Amino acid sequence: MLSLTAKALSDLGGAFSPERLALAGQMTLLGMGMIFAVLALLWGVLTIFKLIFVRPEKKKVKAAPAPKPEPVVVPEPVVAPAASNDAELIAVLTAAIAAYEASQGNEVAPGGFRVVSFRRANGGKAWNSK
Repeated sequence: MLSLTAKALSDLGGAFSPERLALAGQMTLLGMGMIFAVLALLWGVLTIFKLIFVRPEKKKVKAAPAPKPEPVVVPEPVVAPAASNDAELIAVLTAAIAAYEASQGNEVAPGGFRVVSFRRANGGKAWNSK
């Protein structure tokens, strides 16, 4: 049988003859058709498996959702900083930053930086309280 196919191909002419190109096109279409047919068959089998093996979930009747309570907003107490204490605190902060920079090996020129503003962390608690 193989010799018949080889003989039939050798009788078709040159490498790029119209007969060979037509046969190549037919083989391409036949191969692609077979692939898509097998894919369609697999899709059908998987759909049938889904219908057989997957149980439908029971629909649950949902009760009306309970209304959510509105969040209570507690205003933070506003504490006015003492004016006399701010100057001292700014001086301490500036000295602490200068000491840190010196411990890291960075030379700080006098007047090289200044603390313009600050705010307390953790809701205004003192830094040294526990």
